[in-house]
Amino acid sequence: MKIIKIVLLSFSLSVVTGCMGQMGMSKDLGKWNMEVTKDRWGREGIFLGLHLFGVSPIVGLIDLLGINAVEFWTGTNPYTHKSPAVVDMAAADLENAGIKNVAQAKIRYDGKESVKMEVTYKDGHEEMISAIRTDNTFDFYRDGNLVGSVAKEELEKHAQQHKS
Repeated sequence: MKIIKIVLLSFSLSVVTGCMGQMGMSKDLGKWNMEVTKDRWGREGIFLGLHLFGVSPIVGLIDLLGINAVEFWTGTNPYTHKSPAVVDMAAADLENAGIKNVAQAKIRYDGKESVKMEVTYKDGHEEMISAIRTDNTFDFYRDGNLVGSVAKEELEKHAQQHKS
């Protein structure tokens, strides 16, 4: 009976995709699995083992009920130390930035200098929007094409206006 509960819990956590948080610990576990071996069968074996022995479900629960809750209430994820919280990124902000009819957006931080956002639109098409910081500007790319640059001071001023 205990095995059935673990399997059901593993399955239920693996289909929860609408979490309102970064799920950083779960992502790191998946990243570790991809780096521990280059063999696809080895990766699959480790993936199954992590689920069947309850490691992935426990990490998922810690992310879901603990870390993401702290992220929600404080605005910063205590595991990844990233902010703003995912729930603070309102659809209206995306609309104001010229990104219309967004169904879902996922953000990935690639170090301190770049951010990528995978955007899925209501009609089903997807695109990648990224920002790369240079000395005093941020360069914005849409599907790899430069669409504009904004001075760091201008972005900071905009952020301060939205905090007030």
